Amino acid sequence: MTDSFEAKKRILREQAEARLVQSVSTVESLSMEEIKTLFHEYQVHQIELELQNEELRNTQKQFEITRDRFARLFNDAPVGYLSIDPHGIIAQANQTFADMVEKEPHVICGKALVDFIVTADRSAFLGRFKAFFKNPVGKELSFVLRGKGRLVRCVGRIETQGLETGQRLLLILSDISEQARAEEALQERERFLSSVLETTQDGFWVIDAGGHLTDVNDAYCRMSGYTKEEFKHLRIADLDAVENDAVTSARIKRILENGSEIFESRHRRKDGSVFDVEISASYLGLHGGMLVCFCRDISDRKTAETASREAEMRYRLLSDLTMEGVLIHKNGIAVDLNVSLARLLGYEQQEIAGQNILELIVHDDDRDIVRENIVKEYAQPYVIRFVKKNREVFFVEVEARNFELDGEILRVAAVRDITERKKTEEERRRINAELRNAIAEKDRFFSIIAHDLKSPISGFLSLTKILVEDFDNLTVKEVNTSLNALYKSSVRVFALLENLLEWAKVQQGMLSCSPGPFLLKEIIKSSIDFNHSIAEQKEITVRDDTPDDLIANIDPPMIGTVLRNVLSNALKFSNRGGHVLVTAHQNGDMITVAVQDDGLGMDPYTLSMLFSIDSKVTRPGTEGEASTGLGLILCKEFVEKHGGIIWAESSPGLGTTFYFTLQAAGSGGSAKDC
Repeated sequence: MTDSFEAKKRILREQAEARLVQSVSTVESLSMEEIKTLFHEYQVHQIELELQNEELRNTQKQFEITRDRFARLFNDAPVGYLSIDPHGIIAQANQTFADMVEKEPHVICGKALVDFIVTADRSAFLGRFKAFFKNPVGKELSFVLRGKGRLVRCVGRIETQGLETGQRLLLILSDISEQARAEEALQERERFLSSVLETTQDGFWVIDAGGHLTDVNDAYCRMSGYTKEEFKHLRIADLDAVENDAVTSARIKRILENGSEIFESRHRRKDGSVFDVEISASYLGLHGGMLVCFCRDISDRKTAETASREAEMRYRLLSDLTMEGVLIHKNGIAVDLNVSLARLLGYEQQEIAGQNILELIVHDDDRDIVRENIVKEYAQPYVIRFVKKNREVFFVEVEARNFELDGEILRVAAVRDITERKKTEEERRRINAELRNAIAEKDRFFSIIAHDLKSPISGFLSLTKILVEDFDNLTVKEVNTSLNALYKSSVRVFALLENLLEWAKVQQGMLSCSPGPFLLKEIIKSSIDFNHSIAEQKEITVRDDTPDDLIANIDPPMIGTVLRNVLSNALKFSNRGGHVLVTAHQNGDMITVAVQDDGLGMDPYTLSMLFSIDSKVTRPGTEGEASTGLGLILCKEFVEKHGGIIWAESSPGLGTTFYFTLQAAGSGGSAKDC
């Protein structure tokens, strides 16, 4: 197209120059006025030419835009476009086809189309190509392309306009891979459904708008004794042994209105015998409307239901003689019960019949349990509480299931009094828990002894070995140092053994606890005096701000042990020259005692482990004082024996405050043992 345009432009230029030569030969004969007029005409023509050139440029620009738009449409089309010659050589291809074969368009041009077809389909393509090229109208070719393995279907038309090289075939290729897979899946589904209908034990038949049986499976043929050929001449009335035409018409009308219906009937076999059936019928608006019916032989079920009713009658006779309670209800309303259940609840049978059992005999807190189980077809045995007529509460085990009687769903529940069993189970659980705790305490006890005694005794052995083997070589100072270390270890072992013995006595119940009213101030003063030498040695000030009139219900030796341990800890972890404050206040029936120091403090993890024997905390004091780790555990045991609690509040570097509570005198515990 560009070469043709350039040729026309060259011819026009030659014609213009020829005219110019002719005009120049005559211009000398023109007057000045004619020259002016000629010049004016030249300028006008020049302007017209410029305007025409501008219009030409705009047209060319619009042409380029249109050409680009066409190219985009050509390449972005959802189908592949090919232009091929009679030999099957590709002259032009769009981007869509290039994507189908995973090639670039410029690579495709000049190649044979057959090169892009899978080997299995090439022979068929080549066999039909010539005839297709000659007359493609109304014809299609299908083949699989290489690359992504796409299945394509192509149509074509002959194009001759603007071609100097003869005819070409324009091919339009549509990717039908998904369509082919969908068609295959649909066929597979149809084969599957046909297989299901032919292998199912349920009968299946289709009735057209005229009431004729158009399709029947083998299962219904076996049920009825007819062949498929014989069914072509039968109607519903020939099969149904119960319904007349009016009832059948009314049923069909309901199915048309509602879309489907499940019902029971009786059908007549070819030999005249009758059998019970359950039918599920649905209306489909295909092919002028049809009824699709599944038919199940329920003769065995009907026989079983009859036997069940007879068994129910026998059961009713037996239930009145059993010791187990039996209740029949409908949606929670008592329908019937046996004598045993009435006797167990203290009612007469007629007092319960017709009543809501949830409100009458089930404990308020257990009604949700019953509601959860009452909706189940079968409820496995579960435990709840019943309330007798005299308001006595007792435990029962309930097992229930639904049953059908005369087309009505009822529920039967068996009720067993398990009061004695619950008492036995509770006692067994209590004993087992105590046994587990005792075993755990024993294991912890031996673990503590093994761990905490090993280190000082090892020190004893090492020091005594040195004294025995090297005594003659030791100076008096070295002997004194060794003896001092032996003394400190002895003190630590003695304190540990003393705490262990106290703790063991508590666990074995050998430590007596006899609380009574005592002045709290005196016990606190005695405990401070006991730790006076330690406080004096570290120059720590201990202040007692407890009220003089607080009287607690306590066992003095036990609470004295608690106060001594807590004060000892406060002094142990206080810095030299520190302060310890003891306070107490009463709140209702309880007295809270607090021992506060300004010492090392504790991090949250250490604080959480203080009172647990499983995670015994042992830390040296500010001046290396030893710790057994059992003191606070004893404190917890003693405080809890008094019905109180003990806890601590602390932050690293800000000191610690220990709190514990005691019963105030006159709160009701003064005359009781711990």
